[in-house]
Amino acid sequence: MKMRFMIAIAQKEFRHIFRDGQTLFIILTLPVVMMFLFGYALKSEIEDAPIVLVAPLPSHETRQLASALQASRLFDLVGVETAGDPNELMVRYRARAVVRVEPSYAKELQEAPVHVVIWIDGSDPATATTLRNAIPGFFRKHLSTAMKVTIPELVRTDARFLFNPDQKSSLFFVPGLMAAILAMICALLTSVTVTREKESGTLQNLRISKLRSREIILGKLIPYFVIAVVTGSLILGVGYLAFDVKVKGSLLFLSLASGVYLIANLGLGLLISTIVKKQQHAMLLALGITMMPVIMLSGFVFPIASLPHLLQMLSKVIPATWYLQMVRGVILKASDPALLVTPLLVLSGMAFLFIVLASIRFAKEK
Repeated sequence: MKMRFMIAIAQKEFRHIFRDGQTLFIILTLPVVMMFLFGYALKSEIEDAPIVLVAPLPSHETRQLASALQASRLFDLVGVETAGDPNELMVRYRARAVVRVEPSYAKELQEAPVHVVIWIDGSDPATATTLRNAIPGFFRKHLSTAMKVTIPELVRTDARFLFNPDQKSSLFFVPGLMAAILAMICALLTSVTVTREKESGTLQNLRISKLRSREIILGKLIPYFVIAVVTGSLILGVGYLAFDVKVKGSLLFLSLASGVYLIANLGLGLLISTIVKKQQHAMLLALGITMMPVIMLSGFVFPIASLPHLLQMLSKVIPATWYLQMVRGVILKASDPALLVTPLLVLSGMAFLFIVLASIRFAKEK
């Protein structure tokens, strides 16, 4: 394998990339825009959930309850009614929950127990589960204050959150966004390289040249690897500046893991480009193989342990699954790189396999 041939192919690809400045601009800015969109949109915390209070007999105590609900960061009191069907109230006010106290609420505060009925919108299971846990907790705290009593604790727990003490969703989602965006961009970048040669007819020139398949493949890989490194640095910078996501562990190991991950996805894109014949087909296939599996099966949004066994096995062949173990370990937990050697080796094997398969496929094209 001759280095000068690889450099010549790389220079050719660089010229093609910089000749299309608009596409280059989109490639570099799209990940940043996606980081802002997904970073602020993906949140597991519940804030200002619309809620309706039904108090059949308004009193000073029910007004105190309404004020407490409105003052809570979790709830947004959108309506107070004396009666009404819960379904109709939920639809009319677009509420997530309807809370009803008894007409004897003021008397119950003096004698206990207090009876509260809660209807929750179950169309969104995640939000419904959060509200189901949050509303009883709110009432325990409010009633303890209103009744001026201390509710006895049967068990005293001292729970402390490690690695993410403030429970910020961004610290969990931003590393996953890195994996998803880099996978999509890398596969898209290289999925059209060989198909572009096929459509333009220049592949015939490569077929009659003395260049070996691996020289062509690696030469095409280098420019897109450089662009992917710049993109990854921008994503990491946006994560730090906009979401306060700091790298707690080894930046050197994170760079190594990210480099291997980029090569794996670039190699996957090259493999796709050697299989299909049209650029549009290559782009659609690259998006289908990278975006949805990364989001659904890699542990980015849903824990792998909660997936069916078959999908758990399938998740092991997705590069992002192994990359997420490393990037979350380094960024959130400052994990020792020695503990992350296994996912690094698996990801390296995938990168090597994709490039070898792409070279073999391209050799058959020649």
